[in-house]
Amino acid sequence: MLNKLILRIKQYYMRRTTIFKQLILNVVIPAVSALLVLGVFNYNQTKTNFVNSINEKNKLMSQEIIHIIEFQDVALDVVEQSLNPVMESYSSLLVNKYFKDTKDIKVADLNQIRKELGMNAEFEDIYVINREGIIVNTTFEKDLGLNLFSFGQEHRELLENIFHEKKFVNEKFTVESSTKRLKKYTYQPTLDGEYIIELGIYSDEADKIITFVKETINKLASEQASIVDVDLFISKDNPISLNKDITLSKEEVLIMKERFEKHDSAQIFKRKNKHNQKLYYTYLYIERSNSDLYEGAVVRIIGDRAHEDRLLRREMIEFISLFGITMIIVVILLYRKTRVITHPIKKLVSKVNRITDGHLNERAEVIGNNEIATLSQKFNSMIEELESYYNELEQKVKDRTAEVVRQKELIEVKNKHIMDSIHYAKRIQNAMLPPDDFVKKVLPESFVLYRPKDIVSGDFYWMTKSGNLIIYAAVDCTGHGVPGAFMSIVGHNQLNAAVDIKKAKKASDILDFLNEGVVETLRETGKAEKSSVKDGMDLALCVVDLDNLKLQFAGAHNPLIIIRDDEVIQIKGDRHAIGRGISEELQKFTNHEVELKKGDVLYTFSDGYPDQFGGEDGRKFMVKKFRQLLLEIHKKPIQEQEHILEDVLEKWKGDREQIDDILVIGIKI
Repeated sequence: MLNKLILRIKQYYMRRTTIFKQLILNVVIPAVSALLVLGVFNYNQTKTNFVNSINEKNKLMSQEIIHIIEFQDVALDVVEQSLNPVMESYSSLLVNKYFKDTKDIKVADLNQIRKELGMNAEFEDIYVINREGIIVNTTFEKDLGLNLFSFGQEHRELLENIFHEKKFVNEKFTVESSTKRLKKYTYQPTLDGEYIIELGIYSDEADKIITFVKETINKLASEQASIVDVDLFISKDNPISLNKDITLSKEEVLIMKERFEKHDSAQIFKRKNKHNQKLYYTYLYIERSNSDLYEGAVVRIIGDRAHEDRLLRREMIEFISLFGITMIIVVILLYRKTRVITHPIKKLVSKVNRITDGHLNERAEVIGNNEIATLSQKFNSMIEELESYYNELEQKVKDRTAEVVRQKELIEVKNKHIMDSIHYAKRIQNAMLPPDDFVKKVLPESFVLYRPKDIVSGDFYWMTKSGNLIIYAAVDCTGHGVPGAFMSIVGHNQLNAAVDIKKAKKASDILDFLNEGVVETLRETGKAEKSSVKDGMDLALCVVDLDNLKLQFAGAHNPLIIIRDDEVIQIKGDRHAIGRGISEELQKFTNHEVELKKGDVLYTFSDGYPDQFGGEDGRKFMVKKFRQLLLEIHKKPIQEQEHILEDVLEKWKGDREQIDDILVIGIKI
């Protein structure tokens, strides 16, 4: 009672002295949370603005590049208009005059023919292409033997259509694979359809236009401080830069091809280089459906975001510094203002703690004239009353303690007498059991697994030898502990009487005599009516004739298991027990006779092993599982079988309590 009252007082004062904590929780934390949310929002908004600004710059730059490319297309179209009639005239003369007969076309001196036609050797070339797409003769020696089909499916289809349609084809400027210069090509099949005469012409005007475009694109990058480089890539099969001599890595080639295929854009953070630049590579696909120079292009913009990151980092540092200083100032101000209230409360709590430790002579200080002073006065009055109750209670406890000690000593003495009696009963019961040397002498190939639940047991085993007969039984008396032990003495005496006095040699006769003796004993010692007698026993009894290999068995509820040649033979006992269900006419037990074979293993047991709870689910071991275990181990040496049964039982039981006495007898013939 005293401790409960003090605990309630302590809780009351603890609630009253958490003003500073409540101010922190109710004022500071919401304000801090709002500042944090504002700071995070501001940081994210600034970061978003930076990203949007960079993306807008990239978008504007890509639009500027589109305008430059549109100018390039118009200028190149003007140049092409002047070249078209000249190239068509050259192609017609080559097909209809020089290569009307294509017999020697592969070895023809194309340089001489070019000279005769008045073609410029520095700018104009002739190519002869066979049906396999291979250049078999040309004035441009670097391309001799080149397979044009390898340029991609689109170029292959172009050449195959020219062979099929037998028409002159005039292409617009395209980028030559080996020189990376703009070159205009025409194609015309020979009259026999076996070859294509291809003309390729460079143009000073086209080169000047491309140079202007390159310089203009490169100038765009230099005008933006955050942009490191701008490149324009064409050709989806083998991306090349139109404004710089650049070799792409395998990774970038794959990224470029993906943009050409998906017609989309991508942004990838690459690395910080030696200049401490934080580089972002932006790839923008540009649709060029109205251009023959290339269908589409990818603009690669390399941007440096190190400056933006520095600005963001500086803003974050400023916010954290301001936030930290604000927090320190707020906490200091709150602490100074609340100290006037919390200091008296802390003193009061200190007194409460000392009183809780048993110092009931302590009293709270009464300071000032406010609610805390009133509370201290009331507290002192309550403690004075409690101290009086405590002193009175302490005296009563001392008086009762002496009585409790006396009763405890008396119980300990009685308990010792009881335990001494039980241990003496155990010695009597152990003396009643067949000695180990006797068991080994009459049945060398046998084991007895015997594990009482308590100090004394309700299970017991009995064995005797009469002539050439060995008689043994596994008996399970009602209950366990002391009641079971008393019943086991009755059973043991009656079994001895059945064999030694009444000279019974038949298994069923032994059980009948045992039943009569137990019932008579219970009638003589019991005060209840016959119908109320519940004491009794279940057992399995065997009479073994080793000379003639014969067995008799009689059982009360419990069976006999014989394992022969990997087959389990179970002989069930009668469905009535010894001593229970007493009537005017006792029921007789059935005698079973079995022809034995060498190698047979006999097992008798009580229900303790199958009924033991265990395993993961806490279920019973069960008779079926027990029979299977016996089948698995029956070929092993008889002593090893006992150890296996013990190990399996321990693992199955685990930390659970043993619920009943356990008895298993095994005999190998």
